[in-house]
Amino acid sequence: MSDTVIETLQFNCTTCPSECLLTVEVERDANGAVVEARSVTGNNCPRGDKFAHQELTCPMRVLTTTVTVSGGDVALLPVRTAEAIPLALHAQAMDLIRGLVVEAPIRMSDVVLPNLLNTGIDLIASMDVE
Repeated sequence: MSDTVIETLQFNCTTCPSECLLTVEVERDANGAVVEARSVTGNNCPRGDKFAHQELTCPMRVLTTTVTVSGGDVALLPVRTAEAIPLALHAQAMDLIRGLVVEAPIRMSDVVLPNLLNTGIDLIASMDVE
């Protein structure tokens, strides 16, 4: 008797505006962890296959939020990670970012917090603040 279960999942690929509906056949172990993505269909380009495998093993997202501004013409600065970071780190990143205060002036794409949680990814400003 096998301790693995085969499951079929459907989700949209978000790597481009086409948002292909992917159908993924997944093998899970007795604990529910993904052992293998057996097949990916529905993708119109190779990026869909790569996205499906990553989504099942280590989902990545760009984190967007705001930080407090001191001495600026607005009270909050929209910020985002320069690239996607593991979704599992988002809560920890928000705990760190929550207490952050930046000094104006700030220009779009300025690094607000370098190397967020040792990911090698910077938190950057998403607009100018005078």
